Amino acid sequence: MIRGLVLVCGILLTGCATAPPPAPAPDTNGIAWHTRQTTLAALSHWTLDGRLAIQRGQEGGQARLRWTQSGQDFELRIMAPLSQGTYVIRSAPAGVELVAPDNTVYHARDLDALMTTHLHWALPVAGAQYWVRGIPDPAQPVANLQLDATGRLQDLAQAGWRVSVLEYQARQDVDLPAKLFILGNDLQLRLAITQWTLNPP
Repeated sequence: MIRGLVLVCGILLTGCATAPPPAPAPDTNGIAWHTRQTTLAALSHWTLDGRLAIQRGQEGGQARLRWTQSGQDFELRIMAPLSQGTYVIRSAPAGVELVAPDNTVYHARDLDALMTTHLHWALPVAGAQYWVRGIPDPAQPVANLQLDATGRLQDLAQAGWRVSVLEYQARQDVDLPAKLFILGNDLQLRLAITQWTLNPP
């Protein structure tokens, strides 16, 4: 009886050896990530409200932030505490403009230079308009990309910045970042987003 069982098993194994290997399981994490990138890239008109903590060297501060993005046009309203006033920074036909708390308007072609001159720090808006949505800037190479178990961005390095998404919130059937940490050279930015408003294009 045992010999018969061995013979039958041997026949079965021989037949199995000629069968094609099973197809690999789909990379559900990667599929979810690509789907998210497509969905979030299409969200080009939005407003976020939140709190921003800035640390540069030994200096630091906090402000409230309202960021409105309409395609490639943007407006940042940076509201400093203790009646220090509001700075408004927006795209302009010839570059960018900054409205100081005393309503003086400054114009420049380079956003980083304009913000550094008047605020002593600069937000990389060109890339951050994508990072705050939880996706990389498609115009720049990406390094050290890390995703969570559901295909959401956790960490990346891009254009000299490291971006970490620490927490997400659900908005209109899509998860959007709620807390981000952005590190570049001697500048650290912590953004806590309290409200997302998704506007029609």
